[in-house]
Amino acid sequence: MEYIKNDYELKQLALDIALNAIEEVKNHGGDHYELIDQAAANSEHAIYTYKAIMLCAHCCTADAEAMLDDNGCERFDSFAHHASVLAEVTIQNAALQEFYELGGEVAA
Repeated sequence: MEYIKNDYELKQLALDIALNAIEEVKNHGGDHYELIDQAAANSEHAIYTYKAIMLCAHCCTADAEAMLDDNGCERFDSFAHHASVLAEVTIQNAALQEFYELGGEVAA
């Protein structure tokens, strides 16, 4: 995927992350939340600055911004760092929402 262009594409990425976490725990055990967190942190859309900026520009990041504010994340090294962290938290929140919509730990 070149970059995420809208909330629908973000939701599809989040659904893939949630389904992969459920499958991984079912097959090998582990923690759903940890796997979702790792997948979000390792997503190319959080790692690559251009993709992170495009995700932030084209998707709703309000929940992630509020979460960062609530946790005291007010200073960033650069604009690129801010975009990457915001993209990671946005992906993580979307994946958790999909996980819960799939039934959460009950689905696993």
